[in-house]
Parts: sequence; C-alpha cells; structure tokens
Amino acid sequence: MKIIILGSGSIGQRHLSNALELMPNIDVTVVSRNKSKADFHENVKVVHTIAACFENKVQFDAAIVATPTSLHVENCIELIQYGIKKIYVEKPVAHNLDAIDELVALTIAEQVQVFVGYDLRFDLGLNKVKALLAEKVIGNTISVQAEVGQYLPDWRKGTNHKEGMSAKISLGGGVMLDLIHEFDYLSWLLGPYQTIFGLNKKSEALDIETEAISVNIFETTSGILGTLSLDYLQKDLNRNAKFIGDFGTIIWDYPTSEVKWKTHTEETWNTFSYTEVSRNDRFKDILQAFFNANSANFDARLTNLQESILSLKAVIDSKNTKK
Repeated sequence: MKIIILGSGSIGQRHLSNALELMPNIDVTVVSRNKSKADFHENVKVVHTIAACFENKVQFDAAIVATPTSLHVENCIELIQYGIKKIYVEKPVAHNLDAIDELVALTIAEQVQVFVGYDLRFDLGLNKVKALLAEKVIGNTISVQAEVGQYLPDWRKGTNHKEGMSAKISLGGGVMLDLIHEFDYLSWLLGPYQTIFGLNKKSEALDIETEAISVNIFETTSGILGTLSLDYLQKDLNRNAKFIGDFGTIIWDYPTSEVKWKTHTEETWNTFSYTEVSRNDRFKDILQAFFNANSANFDARLTNLQESILSLKAVIDSKNTKK
C-alpha cells in the first residue's frame, strides 16, 4: 500500500508510527513544510508540497490529512484532484462550512471515500454504552449529562499553548472544535441533534484568542435532552457522560476506563473495565479500519463525511446562539 501523510505535527507523527507498525511494508510519503527525511523513519519519503508527491506520476492508495483544521477542506480537494480515492482527515473536517458543499460534490463526482478521525467511536467504553442503550438496559433514554475538560498548557509538552492551533481562530482552534469528539459521539449514541444552543467564553488566565469554556444544551430528534460542558481549564483530565433512562443509569468514565450501570431494581453497580487498553490502541484500531475500508464495505464505527458535517453544524449552531 502506498499512502500520503499530510502534516508532521504530533498527530501526523502518531499516524506515521502506527502505519509503519500496522503495515511494515507500507510505502509512505510525508508532506511537511518544515521537516526533512532526517526527522523520520529511513523508509519514509519526505516532500514539501502535495504536488511533489505526484511529480513522477506515482499512484497512491490513500491519504491521511493531519494539517491544521483550517486547511483540511483545501487539502482534501487538492488530493482528490490528483486522483486520491480514499482519505482519512483528522477531526474536525473543517472550521466552517464555506467550502463544504464543494468538497461533498467533488467526493460524489469522483467517487471518493472520506472518513474523519473521530477515534472515540473506537473507545471500548463508548461501544459498551452503545450496546447497553440499544438493549434498553435502562429503559428509554431520557437525558444525558456529558463533560470534558483538560488544561490546555499540558496538551502538547514542550510547546507554548498560546502559539498553537488551539489558540488561533484562523487555524480553527477553540475548545468546541478541539473537543468536537463529544458532539460526534453523543449524536452517534443518541441520534441527530434537533436543537442545540449554548454559551462560550474566553479565559483571561490562558490568554488565547479562542473560546476556552463552552456550555451547551440540546435535544435530539428522538426527544432526548442533554447538556455538554467543555473546557481547557481542568488540570486533571475529566471526560465522562451520564445517561439517564426510565429505569436506570449508565455512567462512562474515560480517565478510569470504566462503564458502570444500575437499574432501579439493582442494589449494586454493574461494571465494565477496560484498563488494559491504551489510548494509542484506539488510534491503531481506527487506522486499521481505514486501511481495510473499501467502497463496498467498511467498519460502521468510521465517521463518514456527511456525519462529520452534522457535528460541525452542531458546533456552529451552538456558537451562533443569540446572546
């Protein structure tokens, strides 16, 4: 398999490392503006533009887009114009809807598969929650309370958080797009959003131009009510969700890798623990699913382009709530 990895930041390098481990004979070309071959594996080719990948009429099986969010759509369109038929793009698919229709039309016309990197769909805990909800273990789901928070200066060690993508509006930063995973997994578990509105604000302590706190209220098309809180401020990672049903409750706790649930007739909690699984296992699983995907068959946990647009629209709708 011959692939392009576009971008050499932390997530691009993670995908490169995982690709080489999953498929030792894979042929990788990395597109990086500021790195050379010396920065990568000896079997990796490094170029500085997308066009350079195709100078010798090389054909590639797939591409991974791991550039700043503001470049995702532009990069995908260029790759498709060069003939790429399968693309994995990091979440979110874009930071606005300006060129989304063009991208969608092009993928249809050229029969291109685009999957977006919502790796939490591969989290064992959320998959357990999905199964429990489908089995109606707690009856009909009535409401959900979800939260995620992590201190931005701790995200990328050795870098200044004020200079990174998260801090810049022009690059598609801000807690709502950075942690858009939550908007995606909630709709994946509970169905599409019917209504969503919220409030967000900056943090003087972080001294960044993007929003650092976001509080959202939503209703799904099936009538489930929910709240979602996101922030860049909690020193200890906090990521969890509580699902409340007619006859019980399910709690997902990401930091402890645990799901627990209890019905009204039970005295003690049932527990599902997956502490033996590492965070990178999830990235490898989603990448393997992408490599295995074809036009006739792919892992249902992969987020397609249309689904990714729905989560992006949810963020935009919340941001556009009239104060």
